Amino acid sequence: MLRDDATFFSSRYDDAVREPEEVWRRWVAEAEEGTSKALFVAEEDGVWLGVVGAFVRINPNEVHLVAMWVDPRGRGRGIARLLIRAVGTWAQERGASRVLLFVQEANVPARTLYERAGFEQTGELAPVGAGRAGFKRLLVAPVDRLLADD
Repeated sequence: MLRDDATFFSSRYDDAVREPEEVWRRWVAEAEEGTSKALFVAEEDGVWLGVVGAFVRINPNEVHLVAMWVDPRGRGRGIARLLIRAVGTWAQERGASRVLLFVQEANVPARTLYERAGFEQTGELAPVGAGRAGFKRLLVAPVDRLLADD
């Protein structure tokens, strides 16, 4: 995911693999516990077609959606929407009222997807990351909007 679609993620593969394995094991263990972090996978016949992470922010009314990716074989099938809904449900179960995410300005398809799912741009921009050109936009959605029937 970070290698194949690197231009659309704020994290770089080279940076991610430099992290000690314990960092990733701890993240996954906390996500498995499900209290402050979560990982959701869309799977079909044993093949992962999509993944998304989420964590409760410092403000417990906010959940941050991170690292959503859908395999090209799964795109256009509603998988991204199901993953967003899973994060919305998880956020609601924790009493959060809104979900935030960053999306790179250059990733127009993702921005369009998120906006169709109920996210709105806040106007806030942040640099993509150290040593990389570009900006990412902060988007926010009320949990209720993410869970509303389409």
